[in-house]
Amino acid sequence: MIKRLLSLFVVLSVVLPALAQVDCSNVGFEKGNTSGWELSYGTVTDNDAKTVYQNELLGTTTADHYITSLSDGNDRLIPSIPMVAPGSTHSIRIGNTVEGGHFSRIKTDYFITADNTLFQYKFAVVLQNTINGGANHAPYQKPGFNVQIYDSNGQELLCSSYDIQLQGLDAVDGFTTSGDLQYRDWTTGAIDLRAMIGKTITIVVTAHGCTRMRHLGYAYFDAECLKSEIRSASDCPDENGFMTLLAPQGFGKYTWSNGQTTQSIRVKARLGDEYSVKMVPLGSLNESCALQLDYKIPYKKTSGSVDKTICEGEQVAVGDTVYRTTGTFIRNINRSNVCDSTVTLRLKVNKVVKYTQNKSICEGESLTVGDTVYTTPGTHIRNVPQITGCDSIVTTHLTVVQLALSMTPDQFITQGDSVHILALTEPAGSFEYSWKTENSLSCQDCDDPWAKPRVSTQYAVSVTDPGHICKQDGQVKISVKPCGIEIPDAFTPGNDGHNELFYVFGNSCVKQIREMVIYSRWGEVIFRKENFAASDPAYGWPGTYQGVITASGAYPYKIKVELKSGELLDYKGAVHLIR
Repeated sequence: MIKRLLSLFVVLSVVLPALAQVDCSNVGFEKGNTSGWELSYGTVTDNDAKTVYQNELLGTTTADHYITSLSDGNDRLIPSIPMVAPGSTHSIRIGNTVEGGHFSRIKTDYFITADNTLFQYKFAVVLQNTINGGANHAPYQKPGFNVQIYDSNGQELLCSSYDIQLQGLDAVDGFTTSGDLQYRDWTTGAIDLRAMIGKTITIVVTAHGCTRMRHLGYAYFDAECLKSEIRSASDCPDENGFMTLLAPQGFGKYTWSNGQTTQSIRVKARLGDEYSVKMVPLGSLNESCALQLDYKIPYKKTSGSVDKTICEGEQVAVGDTVYRTTGTFIRNINRSNVCDSTVTLRLKVNKVVKYTQNKSICEGESLTVGDTVYTTPGTHIRNVPQITGCDSIVTTHLTVVQLALSMTPDQFITQGDSVHILALTEPAGSFEYSWKTENSLSCQDCDDPWAKPRVSTQYAVSVTDPGHICKQDGQVKISVKPCGIEIPDAFTPGNDGHNELFYVFGNSCVKQIREMVIYSRWGEVIFRKENFAASDPAYGWPGTYQGVITASGAYPYKIKVELKSGELLDYKGAVHLIR
């Protein structure tokens, strides 16, 4: 890794403990703000094959320091990275997420006490590599990120720092490549500060982009301060005489004195037995940075009280004694020579309520009992939680009513005609029908009325079962065409077999075409037919005059139509002949 020049960073030789985060209350930004931290930003360039930070100013700009919350979700460029560290409610994002040429920094002082001798930090990093546009940058010109920890004299503490800068086209250790981005998901680093009790350290976190072509670089950061110790999961061994010992979480490697390599171990509890663990932080590449914690199994005498509420039929065990009734009970538990416990149990037993219900639903619907959803018929038994802490036992006899409705397709009729419409239900059974349209139907409560609308009409029907559990709605549209003919706008004579003739179409109320006359553009009659049936191509105009092909253009026409009612209709217009 490349150590970089912090040209403007100067650690004060004297740091007053009163200014440090003595209680670590916001070292991890859990207050949702940056109190206790100093923010700064500036420009990043390079000189003499080193990264150089210039023009550092206190404060922030263009969201270079952003407090993240769980509601922010995941990173915009790398969606697999949460914007908040695992186990936290807030973190901070530092760096410019749009362009390079910038650096962003946070700094804080941290006063060491016996209760906060383990400083753990978490980070996730997104760096844009300079592989697009033919850029060929040296490593010191590329985006980077570092965490550095100093004593009050400005000396960097051993085994404390994490420093990464992109090197070439391949991903650096611990990073993953996505397009021109290299990223590292949340990672934990740590430093043991037991030798620093009563002193102050300074923590500096910096993220920066490219020094040349403005490729971006930013990171997420979180921290917490803990006590450097091995803890036991419980004061006393379990009924088999075993205890679980817990080392601090988040380290990259654990090596216990009994050879185990997990964060926690289960051991036989014997008074005075000693255990130790060596831990290497994830951010460290040097085994010499391991820190060791020791634990000696002590004798403990404990006492406590338990208030417990159970449901009728349940039980509570204290040691090897079982309790099932309401009352106060005192029990002494001896666990070999390691631990004696006195437990006072105050127990309350609540009654369980049982009831049965009969329910009916429509197919496709559901019934919810507690947090359980039922959709199928049958008898279902469910325990429903109550505020008393005891479940009510609910037996539900569920009936599912089936009703599926399909309608006659939309249809076209001629004015004066009628049509049969159907509301088809499945399965077969006795259902109730209610048509919303009050006129032009032969019946309002049947499944197959005849409709005779004067104008185009949308018919709607509601169908229900006799118990009115299910309801289905359907509709069908009957479009009414007026009596008369339909006249094409254009035709394309050309012996290709498609749209060769100009002729008219008549519906069922047309008796005949009395006369159809075609005129030239100068008003000369070039085609006439009389007293023929509509919709017959044999009486169509082929686009000729006296056997000669006419030119493309618009040709006026007059058509007289006789209806079966005896009424005569006249049509005028022009048809476009296209060649």
